[in-house]
Amino acid sequence: MLTTRPAPSQRIWLPLPVRLALTIALTSYVLLANTDSTQIDSVRTFSSSAIVVSASRWAERASTVSRQITVIRSDDVRDRNPGTAADMLEGTGEVFVQRSQAGGGSPRLRGFAANSVLLVIDGVRMNNAIYRSGNLQNLIQVDANSLASTEVLFGPGSVQYGSDALGGVIAMQTKDPVFFDSGVKYFGGGFIRSASASQERSGSIEFDVSLPSFGSYTALTYSSFGDLRSGRMMPSELPEFGLRPWTVQRINGRDTVVANPDPHRQISSGYDQVNALQKFRWKLDDAMELRYIGLFTTSSDVPRYDRLVETRAVGSSTRPRSAEWYYGPQTWLINSLALDIRRPVFIADELKVTIAHQWFEESRHSRNFGNPVRRDQLERLSIVSANIDAKIELDDSGNDRDLYYGVEATFQDVESRASNVNIDTDLTTPGVTRYPDGGSVVSQIAAYTQLRWEFHPRLSIAAGLRATAIQLRSQITPESVFKTPFTSIQTDPSAVTGSIGSSWTATDILTFHGNVASGFRAPNVDDIAKVFESEPGRVVVPNPGLRPVTVLTAEGGLHITPLEGVTFQATAYSSWLSDALEKRPFSVDGRDSIDFNGQSSQVIAVQNVGTARIWGISMALDAEFRSVRLHAAVTGVWGRDETNNVPLEHVTPAFGLVRLHWSPARRLDLSADVRWSAAWLVSEISPADQPLIGVTIPQGGLPAWTVAGVRASYDLNTTFTLQAAVENIFDLQYRPAGSGISAPGRNIVTTLRVRL
Repeated sequence: MLTTRPAPSQRIWLPLPVRLALTIALTSYVLLANTDSTQIDSVRTFSSSAIVVSASRWAERASTVSRQITVIRSDDVRDRNPGTAADMLEGTGEVFVQRSQAGGGSPRLRGFAANSVLLVIDGVRMNNAIYRSGNLQNLIQVDANSLASTEVLFGPGSVQYGSDALGGVIAMQTKDPVFFDSGVKYFGGGFIRSASASQERSGSIEFDVSLPSFGSYTALTYSSFGDLRSGRMMPSELPEFGLRPWTVQRINGRDTVVANPDPHRQISSGYDQVNALQKFRWKLDDAMELRYIGLFTTSSDVPRYDRLVETRAVGSSTRPRSAEWYYGPQTWLINSLALDIRRPVFIADELKVTIAHQWFEESRHSRNFGNPVRRDQLERLSIVSANIDAKIELDDSGNDRDLYYGVEATFQDVESRASNVNIDTDLTTPGVTRYPDGGSVVSQIAAYTQLRWEFHPRLSIAAGLRATAIQLRSQITPESVFKTPFTSIQTDPSAVTGSIGSSWTATDILTFHGNVASGFRAPNVDDIAKVFESEPGRVVVPNPGLRPVTVLTAEGGLHITPLEGVTFQATAYSSWLSDALEKRPFSVDGRDSIDFNGQSSQVIAVQNVGTARIWGISMALDAEFRSVRLHAAVTGVWGRDETNNVPLEHVTPAFGLVRLHWSPARRLDLSADVRWSAAWLVSEISPADQPLIGVTIPQGGLPAWTVAGVRASYDLNTTFTLQAAVENIFDLQYRPAGSGISAPGRNIVTTLRVRL
């Protein structure tokens, strides 16, 4: 049974005195630390935009990569000052982010999302056996302030990274400790930040200890977000959509609808979060290093906002569907050791070995309006992984001719528990678990190889193969509350994926690239064995007959440098999916509807729906003239389920960004940006999202939107920097496609940064 926990009328994670103490401690550290130390930011900045790692898992020149890649450096994070890692990606103008609640942020790449986009941190996969196909909030568990670089690799990355890398790979690298030639050096820094629309209050500190052969880096960030306020300028065609006119309170033991005095305040959207990172780095000799990475994050309860605004008909009136719906504290702990050897060893010229363990815990808590019984579901995962990556230099004459190869093994153990708790009597009874109550295990082993061959300084080619074998086992006990016609689920998918691409510098100003890659995603525990209510009156049930999704993507692009400081990039692609997974009507023991949580519900299941096609184009322009920099990006994506001739889930409207940056003085930086999205028409909404029309999606679809913002940064001295921003200047009420909560209205952000 789950431990009974009270339903939060407000967030109840940290008592107010503890919050104040932590905020004061962070502020005191920042303001009172020794200000004579050397600045470290320049050491941490990602070394060069011409170097990328994600394409092969090894550092290489970007000009030789035949893929679309976007790089975000630590100085970009500092300048843009995002509240979360999801905000960081959204700020590129090249990644679309969906949010079901304020405590979320699910990136969409090339028409793929959630468990079809692979997240990697310090070479370790974040995607796990219960990453769902809907929308995820795991990205915001990463502290953007502790990242040295983030690379977004668009398109299939299964050769390098295995399953799940269909739409792309988001490879994040945390900041490393640094070495110094002699003595002991100490560095530090931090910031305090506030934002008006989200009522954010954040504080962060980082601290380095550096010796000739040892380095330590520590980072701690605490963030508190209140209820998010949406914009007050309503679209003329939707004068009331997105407002929050009511909320639910429990008064004298009864659920009661209470008027919201400010309908733009999206009540029950706030949450708190803590991130901690500890890295140690040892120089064993001039060609060998050992790193330890310890990362911990946890949160308060996170309200599921889109579920809290749903209503249902009761006679001739409507009433809230849920009195409570929130995620419990989401905890993630990772410990890893990485050994880098940069000299010939065994049959490699360079070798990297990474061993990691992850512990993950999440829970869901929901209670229908007027019903005293709360459903509690808890999931725990233990994940062990090992990676060995090797590099052989095939030509020592200076040409880039390298062979990469490696192996990967992972083991995941999933525990799922559930209970029903009567909040009036404290009576606890067994509940329907989200995943099989007997537990699930997933093991995987894979091997890959990739050849990069430079025929000429202007022409290179890369080709690779990967073989993967996966075993999934789930057990359903006789005591399971939800009865199925089977007691175990077994599947043993395997896949061989490949890629080949070329980069050709035709002239000093023109470079072409082309690439063909296949990818796959093996059905995980969430796909095959889940039981949950996806929408009101629809329940998802297990389907052990799923096959892996496969994709073949062809892309071509060009890079033009017509003038010094000016670059234009464009990439077009087309992807063909086989055995695509989507939720469709299903049956259990011949029945297409069952009673679930006291309501007759249509039975659906994740199924292989046949074939689908996604195609799109992305363009970016960058220009720099003295103290002025311009960046513009636009992305268009289209997709169809060709078997059923309907729109494909997760395909986004066209979107883009224009940003102008100006440094009129040595200490002053100014910038302005405009983000936009095309309309999300009803004709573009997939069958999976159709039930949300009239709930989180207006009857006519979502209108186009354009928002503008300005930023300023001023170095008060060598120690203190003051940053200020006004986002969504015109206070527009808007909602990105697929989101269940409206975006922030006019948002005034102020930050004080310290470099020590």
